Order: sequence, then C-alpha cells, then structure tokens
Amino acid sequence: MRQCEALANACGLPWQFTRNDQLPSEEPTLILSFGRALGQAWRLKAAFDGRPRIIQLGRPRLKAPSELDLILLMPQDDYPDGPQTLHLNMPLNGADIARSTIPADTTQGPVSVLLGGPTRHFDFSDHDALVLLSRAERLAAATGTELRVVPGPRTPDHVVKSVEERYRQAPERIDRRPLSTVLEESGRLVVTADSASLLADAWRTGKPTWLYPLPVRLPPVQRLKIMADRITPELRHMLIRRGWLAGGTDFTRWHRALVQQGLVRPLTEQGLKEPDWRMPFPAPDEELRVCRDRVLALVANSAPASDRVER
Repeated sequence: MRQCEALANACGLPWQFTRNDQLPSEEPTLILSFGRALGQAWRLKAAFDGRPRIIQLGRPRLKAPSELDLILLMPQDDYPDGPQTLHLNMPLNGADIARSTIPADTTQGPVSVLLGGPTRHFDFSDHDALVLLSRAERLAAATGTELRVVPGPRTPDHVVKSVEERYRQAPERIDRRPLSTVLEESGRLVVTADSASLLADAWRTGKPTWLYPLPVRLPPVQRLKIMADRITPELRHMLIRRGWLAGGTDFTRWHRALVQQGLVRPLTEQGLKEPDWRMPFPAPDEELRVCRDRVLALVANSAPASDRVER
C-alpha cells in the first residue's frame, strides 16, 4: 500500500483510502489498486457507471490488460509487455519524486541484516538463517564494522530463536528498533531474497545493499508455467492477454538483473571476495516520475466529476 500512497502523493492530487467496498462521497477520477484489491477497484468503477480510470500496481489476476487503463508491473512480475503496461525495475517503496538519482551515502555504521521470512516463493529454515548470519559476520569482520540482526514481522519464531541462541552472549546484536532508524544508522544492509519492498527500501538509502539468495520454492502454477514456456511461451502470453491467466512471478530473474546492473551484491562466497563493494553513483531513480507522468496523462484525458484519487 505504501507504493499506492507514494504514487498518489507524487501526482499532487487529493486522495483517500476506500475499504470494504465503501463508496466515496465524490466520484473519483482514478482508482489505484494493488494486487488482489483489483476486484474491489472493479466494483467501485462499476458503481460510477465505469467512468473512473483504474491503475493497477502489480500483475492483474484474471483481467485482460486491455480492460485496465495502466498496469504498473512489479520487478518480479512475469507478464507480457503491452500498451497498458509499465514494468518497474524497483518497487516504489522509499521513492522520492524530488530525487531523480540515488546519491552515495556513508558506509559508517554497522552491517544490518534485515530478516524476512518464508513465502510462496522462498524457503527460510534455521539452516538458511545460520548460513546467512555466518556470511554477514564475515562481511562485518572484513569491513571492520559491527553486526546487527533485525527480525521482521514475517520472521518465523524458530528463526528468531536461532538468532537469539547464536547471540545469547551478545544480545545487543539483535536490533528491534523501527526500520527507518535501522536504515538511517546502518553502514551496509543485507536483505533476504523474499522481500521486494525491503530490498527497495535498503537500496534507496544509497548504502551498499547485499542480497542473500534464499532457496527457491516452485509452486505448482510456477512449474506449469515453466513447462508451458518450454513448449510455446507465446501461448501463455496469449492467455494472459485474454485475462484467462494471471501471469507469474520470477524473483530470480529480477535479482540476477540487479546484480548484473551493479545495484546490489549477492551475499555469496563469490560476492564476499569484494567486501568493500559499492554500487556506482549516482544511480538513476526516475521510475516514480515516469509513473506520475503516465498517471497525469490519464487524468488529462479524463473528464470526471472531480479530481479525486481512490486507493
């Protein structure tokens, strides 16, 4: 939801939250929806005789892209390009419309490990946590800095217990302060592969951001996608364009692209050979501006009762 808020604020239009199919008092010009909220957005559009434009953040599920006005695809979304789509290289979390580049920030401060948790796409076992912490400790030692471990809201209890046991003689290493404070005071950041939003938050600090590659899960739908693509990838794209399939997710492809662009560093044995790594500066960060311009172009082509944005 932070991405919807960032986009609405960047557009400079009045906006409000709408929950549980509650109708706003005024007809909106635009409706911003994220993920599975598209169904609610569609009902809201219908309540105003189809006049409001819908902007979907994230791949739409079982809706033809031609039925939407703009689709802002997340970096991990595996979805065909089209006139309504704009594929982001990084989520909009932490983006600032007033800043078009990421400046270099200080590397003074601890190495902070931002723990995520298991998802449909990634495992996160006690063993994964131990390997991650071992490599993070080596990174901190190689750069002459302290280590901090930051449990997140999705971090499993068993992983938190493993962390607490590992640092029972040094409990100050476990950092439970707000994320904004951790990001500001850290010198280097380590993010687990499961969280696209955490990765964006860390990267936009301008501090060296390291990515720990968790073991990948392949849900049944993802396995079917891989099998279909080996035969005829265009068939899957055709079904998506007709709204019969929801598209897929491919974090690995996105992570590989970020590493190749020099934006993040993998926390692997190979990656640790260059512990003082930093990304090249200044790094461009203009996607929020591009999204805003696309949205305002839709507003300019609309003639609704008001200029309110719902999300």
